[in-house]
Amino acid sequence: MKVKVTFMPQNISIDVEEGGTVLEAAILAGVDIDGNCSGTGICGKCKVRIDSGDLTQCSDPYGKLTESEKKRGFRLACTHRLLKDSVVYTTDSRATAERKRKLIHLPEGFKPEPTLRKEYITVKATTLSEAKSDDRRVREALGEKDISFEVEALRNIAVILREQNDLTITLRNGRIIDAESGDHSRECYGLAIDVGTTTVVVMVWNLITGELKGVDAFTNPQANHGADVISRITYVMKNRTENLEKLRSALIDRINLSVYEFSFLYGIKPQNIYEVVVVGNTTMSTIFAGMDPSQLSTAPFAPIFENGVAGDASRFGITAADHAKLYISANIAGHVGSDITAGIITTDLTDFNEGRLFIDIGTNGEIVMTGNGKAVACSTAAGPAFEGSSIECGMRAANGAIERIDLSVDGVAFRTVGSIAPVGICGSGIFDAVGELVRVGIVDSSGRILSADKLEKKKVPEALISQIRTVEGVSDFCLYKGRHGEKDVYITQKDIREVQLAKAAIAAGIRILMKKVGITEQEIKQIIIAGAFGNYIRAESAIRIGILPDIDRLRIHSAGNAAGSGASMMLLSPEYRQRVEKTARRIRHVQLATEPNFQDAYMEAMRF
Repeated sequence: MKVKVTFMPQNISIDVEEGGTVLEAAILAGVDIDGNCSGTGICGKCKVRIDSGDLTQCSDPYGKLTESEKKRGFRLACTHRLLKDSVVYTTDSRATAERKRKLIHLPEGFKPEPTLRKEYITVKATTLSEAKSDDRRVREALGEKDISFEVEALRNIAVILREQNDLTITLRNGRIIDAESGDHSRECYGLAIDVGTTTVVVMVWNLITGELKGVDAFTNPQANHGADVISRITYVMKNRTENLEKLRSALIDRINLSVYEFSFLYGIKPQNIYEVVVVGNTTMSTIFAGMDPSQLSTAPFAPIFENGVAGDASRFGITAADHAKLYISANIAGHVGSDITAGIITTDLTDFNEGRLFIDIGTNGEIVMTGNGKAVACSTAAGPAFEGSSIECGMRAANGAIERIDLSVDGVAFRTVGSIAPVGICGSGIFDAVGELVRVGIVDSSGRILSADKLEKKKVPEALISQIRTVEGVSDFCLYKGRHGEKDVYITQKDIREVQLAKAAIAAGIRILMKKVGITEQEIKQIIIAGAFGNYIRAESAIRIGILPDIDRLRIHSAGNAAGSGASMMLLSPEYRQRVEKTARRIRHVQLATEPNFQDAYMEAMRF
């Protein structure tokens, strides 16, 4: 028996089998819901509000819902069964996408050098005295004798010339790949795609003018099967053929939806998209290519491919022109992917003589360090703390997420995404909150949240002490006390430990790489932080909690979406694809697990 479920605010309806979960229905409907624990109910991040439907059931095995939330219709999407027609309200993740849209920019002075060109030509009519072939007349109109033709293009030309003599020819490297009636000489587009574990960004560029025509950013639909790469690899390993295809097709289908949105919004026809460049971490790139990523989960973590992979876009399932080409950029190692190599060319990190640090902080912390003519890279298992997944009140950077915290004698001041009442805290807010708690002395150097009694002795302002709550000897700090049934937003002692584990892994990785290239903290000329973290975190907070070396704040820079920008550069100028391939092979990968000093560096970095 079928039941109808309508997801709001997306206003998407779908008929599903009775008895399935809300999360399963969301996957089928293409609706983004955090499925961080792959449907076990342990993380509690998939809370949704059942506006109409069966509320007599409430499966909450790990106590993630408050009594107030239950009364207001909140349920866990991964455990709530659809037994009748339902209306389900989900968290609106558009704010996360909007943040990503703002981070795309190309380096100053970059010039497109496309391999494609489109020519609008008038072909002379054939006559009895000059019965020239169609291909010869096209060559003469172009003034080029040595060009060749794809057979599909020649078929199109034959059809067009029966009706008219004006047409547009598309050429790639001296070969005609397409023909259109009329003037379409400026309609030449390409896609640059940054496949993040959490967020995917699709950009459409005019290959002739180098103009960014549109951007679509959305939550990676694979997140319904787990928040990080390991959980998705584990999902694939349960059924290597079927589950791999589920992950791959979910992503491809959503990217193709972006293509159709570009067509609707900007008049960009899919048949005028001729090039596609894809970057992502090694797991995301492998799944995109339709390859089993299982070997990335066990030592020695060897990738299937390091050099870039290319082929027809249609072979990957991307909606584009018949002869569109797709290129997946080069990886460095099993857990240092093409998103990092793309970021390196964006930030011009190809000069290895200066001491420079490039870091992309997420569920994995990918780090590249240069200096003394060397370049080394590593990946650290930071875990999902900085993405909000393992934090009690953590969430993505959606509306209502606390993104900045300031503590003072007057208490807690905060800023939320969307400037609405807080419902949780996102990655940049976690940085700020822990940094501020350390600064004012509420969290000591060991990472312990001190009790109210101890804070009184330290003369911490009463307005801050009042935010402490202690249960069975363990203290939490309340960032926001909910009103009228709203949920409190707080930092727990367990959250602090999660942050310590994550930041220690990254800080230890940085220390190991500094030794590998032979530079000291004072010799670091520049720190470049990629992604949303680099744009939204405060350098002071990152330094205070010990995740970054303590250097002059003016030498710490945001690279925005360096991966997306690098993908765009490779799309607009194939020369940069060659640079990426060469640079990736020049960078030495360091496997931290085999480094004898890593555990000592890790334990030292645990302290604030």
